[in-house]
Amino acid sequence: MILLGCLLPSPAFSQEFSYEVNVEGVDNDDEFVNTLKASSNLVQLEEKPLSNPSVLIHRGRSDEERLVNVLKSFGYYSGSIRIEIDGRSIKNVLPSQIAKKESSKVVIIVSAGTLYRFDKIQLTGTDQPGLEKLSPAIKPGEPAQGQSVLDAESELIARTKRAGYPYGKMGKRRLILNRKTHTMDVFLTLIPGPAVLLGDLSIEGLEEVKEDFIYNRMQWQMGDKYDPAILEGFRSDLSGLNLFSSIKVGIPEQTETGENHESHTLPVKLKVEERKFRFFGFGGDYSTTEGIGLNAFWGHRNFFGRGEKLKVTGRLARIGENEISNIDQKIGLDFQKPDFLSRKQNLLFNAELVNENPDAFERQAISGSLGISRPLTRTLSFTAGVTGEYSSIEDTDGTEEFTLFGFPVSLKHDTTKDLLDPKNGFRNEFNVTPYYTAVGPGENFTRLKLGSRGYYKVTEDGSVVLAGRVLLGSIVGSSTEDIPADKRYFSGGGGSVRGYAFQNVGPLDSSDDPVGGRSVIEVGAEIRIRYKDFGLVPFIDGGNVYDNEVPKFDEELQWGAGLGVRYYTAFGPLRLDLAVPLNRRDNDDPLAFYISIGQAF
Repeated sequence: MILLGCLLPSPAFSQEFSYEVNVEGVDNDDEFVNTLKASSNLVQLEEKPLSNPSVLIHRGRSDEERLVNVLKSFGYYSGSIRIEIDGRSIKNVLPSQIAKKESSKVVIIVSAGTLYRFDKIQLTGTDQPGLEKLSPAIKPGEPAQGQSVLDAESELIARTKRAGYPYGKMGKRRLILNRKTHTMDVFLTLIPGPAVLLGDLSIEGLEEVKEDFIYNRMQWQMGDKYDPAILEGFRSDLSGLNLFSSIKVGIPEQTETGENHESHTLPVKLKVEERKFRFFGFGGDYSTTEGIGLNAFWGHRNFFGRGEKLKVTGRLARIGENEISNIDQKIGLDFQKPDFLSRKQNLLFNAELVNENPDAFERQAISGSLGISRPLTRTLSFTAGVTGEYSSIEDTDGTEEFTLFGFPVSLKHDTTKDLLDPKNGFRNEFNVTPYYTAVGPGENFTRLKLGSRGYYKVTEDGSVVLAGRVLLGSIVGSSTEDIPADKRYFSGGGGSVRGYAFQNVGPLDSSDDPVGGRSVIEVGAEIRIRYKDFGLVPFIDGGNVYDNEVPKFDEELQWGAGLGVRYYTAFGPLRLDLAVPLNRRDNDDPLAFYISIGQAF
């Protein structure tokens, strides 16, 4: 019973009470005081009522030591912290003196004192080749903050490793305070360890991927100086192949090489875990103007053992919009062989069988293409190839058969990092495709297209993003009537100008069916606002199609605007857009909505 009585709080302490805390002695707008408040239990727990005043006293006493350390971290080594509760020092106040109050006044009094600054800075251990110019990234006269010293040491280690010393580390540091001059002397010691040259590559974990494919992607020669950027580039390169679920690249631990300071040529160890190479999936989309679309695909990421990608896709579209016998059908095959003739150069092959029936035309076609793509820089890539196709096209002018050969060339510039939901950067693309008409009316023609998309994070966390796009297109060399209908430009629908039927922006025939044109302009802007897994996207789109080779910039665009809803999933955002045509024509519906995966652009 005596023990139980000691453990239970006395009746005087049973009621809840609160407290109000203020910080004095520093500028309330200063980063310094913000750090003090973030480090203080008194401040951070202020909103939680207390049932025992002893807890308040404990918080204050623990804060004193903690906040003194904050002072030192900012360079105030002679500063002090005094905490008072209702005018009494935290060192002397008793629980009984504050137990009868419903609320107490807590004051944190900061006496920062004089700011200490760095004076003498000395670094030893830089007598090895390539390290002679190393110096700490702190200068005399700068505030003597402890984090600055730690950051300087981290940078020294990183620079040491880039110089070819992977086992570099810092020895014991000495920091000497001079309280008369309010300065700090810093003495640092670098222990570089042995210099290392890169040797052979050893690989562990391969099962279906061929070893020679990995060896061909090595980014160093035997005897090259160690550089962590080389190994990280190699790891990043392998990661981009999408063949491995785990990739570890490194050299042996120093304990395996001994502690001497002689140079070593060491093997590079690669350990991987292969991912599942076969994949399949399906999806769908819907809009009031285009009906239902269904997609399915099957693929293999390592078809012949050297990262070859094979993908077979099928699509049914305009279900509910067209009669069953006239729904769009497409089956396609894509093949990509990496490292074709040279590293990072890809061989591309595509074949398609198409039966499509939009309002503008009916088309049955078989086509194929062969090309090469390669990156020019980290963000710029180049693609060129040859295409061939046979098609039978029926439009308002009748039915024609075409055999075309094309020679597409494209440049892509992409600084974004997310395929389905980019938040920062640009995607720019320029395409030019000269076509040779082997069979069919008309002359040869050239199709040009320039598109740009930009994304800007308004908030640091990406919860608000501004997105915009512009598209310009032109066809030169032939009249509109002699250009195959599927090669003309069209606009309107969920992927271009929302609020209008598919392909219905631009010239229409007497039956209000689109005929397409030789040039196009499209613009669009969105504000993407996200909260947790949901988002709202107000947007506006505009565009038009012209019979001329160059867009008529003085003519009015067809504008559509609306509001979108997003649900963010692991594989990308699900999109629902509601749109209205702002300058509606007689043949335009008053409202359209679209459902698909991914952002509109």
